[in-house]
Amino acid sequence: MLIAGLSMIVKAGFAGVLLASSVALPSTVVFAQSSAVKKACKEMEGRDFWLKVAVVRIQHTIGGIDATNVYPGGKVYYRAKFGGFRQMQSTSAEDFAEEARGVAETEANKNQLGLRSHVRHWERGSQVRIHRVRAKKREVQVDVTEDGGSKSRIRFKFDQDMELYDAETVRELFEFTFANNEADLAGAEETVKITLGMSVDDIRKLKGKPSSEVNLGIKLILIYSDMRLIFESGKLVDVH
Repeated sequence: MLIAGLSMIVKAGFAGVLLASSVALPSTVVFAQSSAVKKACKEMEGRDFWLKVAVVRIQHTIGGIDATNVYPGGKVYYRAKFGGFRQMQSTSAEDFAEEARGVAETEANKNQLGLRSHVRHWERGSQVRIHRVRAKKREVQVDVTEDGGSKSRIRFKFDQDMELYDAETVRELFEFTFANNEADLAGAEETVKITLGMSVDDIRKLKGKPSSEVNLGIKLILIYSDMRLIFESGKLVDVH
């Protein structure tokens, strides 16, 4: 009787553990991205673009660190652990590259073999080809090759914005990061000044074709990668 009772307790406890484990699984876990996200990524492969954002890679003797991270809303952070466990981060590619070069020189001086890491800084306007795009659980990895054959990876990060991880946002990040031609790039180099009261045509001349357009009768919404413009009766009345 005692053995049977213990057996029932063990079984009940094991069942409770299983139940608790199943209940503890968060509902927001993402095991695979949707077919729409994968399609948005796939349609960019094998195409040539011009960089709208600078790209930085720290190249070691073997392997390297890709430091360019793009977030929803047009935020770009350059981040890497380099020189032991030192964390470097900046919103400026130039500042990040300069700091990384300093760390590389310090590390090279410590290295008896004379091995040295090199910092590759691809400036805005560099021409690249996207040769592979992969939709991961919390990021999209965009592998690019420069004219000279150097490779790097740009990450579209969604770890803090998983609710935005959809095909529309992925396309907006591609539009924010890459220009289809040099003319688009040249237009983006100038400061765009937007004021209330502008017409739809005024905005199109400044910003180009929007990624999405919502027509609600007297109200029109033009959606770009970095903002949403709201018009009433053909005039700009609000910006988000």
